Amino acid sequence: MYFLIYRSQATQPITDQVLKDILAKSRERNPAMGVTGMLLFFDNKFMQLLEGEESQVKLLYKDICADTRHTAVITLKEGPTSIRLFPEWSMSFRSLTQEEIAAEPAYKDVYTPGSSGAHDLRSLFNLLRGK
Repeated sequence: MYFLIYRSQATQPITDQVLKDILAKSRERNPAMGVTGMLLFFDNKFMQLLEGEESQVKLLYKDICADTRHTAVITLKEGPTSIRLFPEWSMSFRSLTQEEIAAEPAYKDVYTPGSSGAHDLRSLFNLLRGK
C-alpha cells in the first residue's frame, strides 16, 4: 500500500460545477484503479491524498499533474503505508474555509515539503474525515 499527498494552485476560479466534474471523474476512475483518498479545496488551492498500489497512485498522479485546471503541483509527502485512511471512499471531498484550515495544527507550514506541517498531513486528513 502506498500514499501520496500533493498540493496545487487553481489556474482559474473553481466553481461548484467544476468541483462536481472532478469528483465525478474521480469516483468513476479510482475504483477501477484501486485508488481511494480525499480531495480538499480551499483558498483556490487543492490538496489531495491518494492511496493504493504504488504503480496506480503514481499513474493517477501523473495524469493529475497534466491537468490544466491547476499549476504548481508539489508532492508534500509520499511513501508506504500499512493502512488506508479512506478504504470505503473512491474520493472523499471537503471544501474548507480559510479559518477552518488555519485552525488545524497539522496545517502549519503545509506548503513546505518536509516541514512539520507536511509531516502531519496524514493526521490532518484523518482528522478531517471525522475519525
